[in-house]
Amino acid sequence: MRVVILTIVSFCLCLTTSIKAQLNTNQMKYQSLTPNMGVESVNETVKFYTEVLGFTKIVSVPESGELIFAILNAGDVNIMFQQKENLQEEYADLKGLSQNPCFTFYIKVENKNALYEYCKHTDLLVKEIHITPYGAEEFAIRDNNGFILTITEAPK
Repeated sequence: MRVVILTIVSFCLCLTTSIKAQLNTNQMKYQSLTPNMGVESVNETVKFYTEVLGFTKIVSVPESGELIFAILNAGDVNIMFQQKENLQEEYADLKGLSQNPCFTFYIKVENKNALYEYCKHTDLLVKEIHITPYGAEEFAIRDNNGFILTITEAPK
């Protein structure tokens, strides 16, 4: 039994070493990360992000009518939204997963207080403005899909 376990562990370590050897991270540089979130209604999501958060729609499919995909931008931030069923057709592994996985978005903005003043008396606000243990002043809102957006500001 001990020999079998040692053999399996040894095989796993060799496999891990082999995979690491194939990926030379010195030859690559990550340039961006843009989430593509599955939503029930791309149109309603575009409306929320443009009207409430000040994003701009930079591309959509189709260009008008009932959208199945859109890319929104604000400053250096891009977010993609895709109609959930369409996304599940594209990635079959997503079928049957929970609506909103357990994660939040951490967004740095300039003049976060303007957004806080807009949201503080609405049902969008899920966490009041506060100072975190790591020294950031932030608050959180919920978008029209239930995603939590934590809003903070870069120190000046």
